[in-house]
Amino acid sequence: MSDVRPLAHRLLFSAGIAAITVAGGLFASDRDSRTRAPSAPAALVRVEVTAIRSVDDAAALIRELAGTIELESGGRVQALVPADRVAALSGATHRVRLERPQAAIPLQVPVTALSRIGADRWQTAGFTGHGVRVAIIDSGFRGQAAARGSSLPSTVTTRSFRADRNIEAGTDHGLRAAQIVHRVAPGAALLLINFSTITELSAAVDFAIEQRVDVISFSLGFIHNGPGDGSGPVGEIAARATNAGIVWTSASGNWAQQHWSGVFRDTNGDSVHEFMTNVRDNGHFFSTGDLIIASLRWTDTWGAACADYDIELFGPEGALVRASRDAQSCSGDPVESLQVLATKSGRYSVRIVQAGAPAPRLLDLMVVGSPDRSQPLDFRTAEGSLAQPADAVSVLAVGAATGDTLATEAAYSSRGPTVDGRDKPNMLGPTGLGSPTTEAFAGTSAAAPYVAGALALLKEAFPEARGATLTARLRDRST
Repeated sequence: MSDVRPLAHRLLFSAGIAAITVAGGLFASDRDSRTRAPSAPAALVRVEVTAIRSVDDAAALIRELAGTIELESGGRVQALVPADRVAALSGATHRVRLERPQAAIPLQVPVTALSRIGADRWQTAGFTGHGVRVAIIDSGFRGQAAARGSSLPSTVTTRSFRADRNIEAGTDHGLRAAQIVHRVAPGAALLLINFSTITELSAAVDFAIEQRVDVISFSLGFIHNGPGDGSGPVGEIAARATNAGIVWTSASGNWAQQHWSGVFRDTNGDSVHEFMTNVRDNGHFFSTGDLIIASLRWTDTWGAACADYDIELFGPEGALVRASRDAQSCSGDPVESLQVLATKSGRYSVRIVQAGAPAPRLLDLMVVGSPDRSQPLDFRTAEGSLAQPADAVSVLAVGAATGDTLATEAAYSSRGPTVDGRDKPNMLGPTGLGSPTTEAFAGTSAAAPYVAGALALLKEAFPEARGATLTARLRDRST
């Protein structure tokens, strides 16, 4: 394989980054209380719960509350429950834990560049990923049927774990990632798998394990789905895959400039955090129709947080738009999060309010948008800005490289260290799929499938390599 080693040196670059703080990747729906007319019929609400006693007991409780089970996986149950029964479900803490509604965010940014990775040298040497199985797990694969036989293999395996079983799901984000894998490793067998909830992601990974895939390409990210040390629901799901010998390549995130971290400070005693003296707001520009996602995490015991902070979102004219004010009273997670559509273009800003804490805590704030317009926060901290599950120990986190030599990490590319002090990302990969003059699929969403394709080439060359051994071979061929 010495004749193709120069290719791999051009392909990826390791990233050793010294830094100081937290990381993240998941958001929850706003949980402000809403009123409902007494005469209104109870709507059905999709919920996810983690079983305390057993999955069977959790399912029985849901049925007792007139709910319908949709999916069970990894100790979790997803179900439809009448809205007026959700409070009863939440109160049954001895039987279930009601999880926060959460969603994955595509990690794509708009750039115009096609990076070279040198895969042609491996292909010329006869390696195409033949016999290797790569699963692209994403939100949707719009256009995948029409792409078969051209930018995708003629035959692909598709499986939707969404409640509506819609493999396309109104987005081509997963298709773009799959096209990159196919471009790098045209002989690899591709599995296109989509989901919309954490429980569905768990079932998707179970399916990938059953199908004996070699590599998972994951171009989505979650905010604050755990304490930032790689644990948490999504990190545990990824670990289940890597424990089965699968290499999981995960986009590190595009949030280095949309993240801030620091210790709570209040010099005037009004319980509002000051990002600098007399400055209580931190925000950036959003366009009309953008989905604004704000999430705050702080250092405390996960699942039993005693410190209590709130966040408030203000619009371009200074009016309060939305707030998240859950009461942390030595229960629940140390997280407050909200999401809202921007009704007009302009600067939206976040305030952090201390509702109760025995001592100032280290805060971790993320303010991002969908679509991601790469607008930087007024006050920002690149370190600790990882999406999840990129912070997981066994996951191969991939950041975005820039330049023809791929030697520089993109300014937007999320990075560590993790809360427990590990350097991330593990590698930098190229971004862009298109010509230098046309808009490309880019960001760390593109970098991860480039690495997945490279792993498929290596797997064909070294068929005995699996899991950590395959990852080590890739690192050996990276600069």
